Amino acid sequence: MHARHLLVTLAWALASPAFARAEPAAPPVSWSIGTSAWMLANALPDPPQFYYLEIDRRLGAHDELVVEAATWTYDGPIGIPYGSSFGDDAHDYPGFVRSIGLGVGWRRYLHRGANVSARALHFLQLYHEDGQPRTTGYQLFLQARAGWRWTPARTRGLWVEPSIACNWWPIEVGRPDSFEAMDDEWPSYFLLEPWLNAGWSW
Repeated sequence: MHARHLLVTLAWALASPAFARAEPAAPPVSWSIGTSAWMLANALPDPPQFYYLEIDRRLGAHDELVVEAATWTYDGPIGIPYGSSFGDDAHDYPGFVRSIGLGVGWRRYLHRGANVSARALHFLQLYHEDGQPRTTGYQLFLQARAGWRWTPARTRGLWVEPSIACNWWPIEVGRPDSFEAMDDEWPSYFLLEPWLNAGWSW
């Protein structure tokens, strides 16, 4: 009797791996493309001429390579923090800046769409100063974001991602003196910038 039980137990142990449930595979490598909802501001008076495109390549279950392109114009230092001076015309440049940039980054998914990312963008800066020839400069723009990518129910591929970013531009060369003097009054970073992106993955 004991021998029979032993044989049955041994047979079950040997057969179990064949009937064991397979572990779920990692998500397949995929692509996604997205843009920023803030481009809607281009329809307002005095538009920022802001355009943004992001292409992501999934590298595994939790990691993505990010490639992004952005262009926008601004007429005052971008380091002015939230407060009474934020958006005050008294701090405007004697002209405006047109930025055209391309960057790369890395995103790490933490849990159920929550993610963090780090990005580095290289901006060609076109300084338009009133009554002066256009000046060309360069800016290294570093950004860290924390966000949540939400996929609405019963949709295939559509996603929406609100996030908060912290920005730092440690390198900025080629500025006209009048622009640099305005920038020097403020820090070379900006904290808690809101983002709202949407896109499609496949």
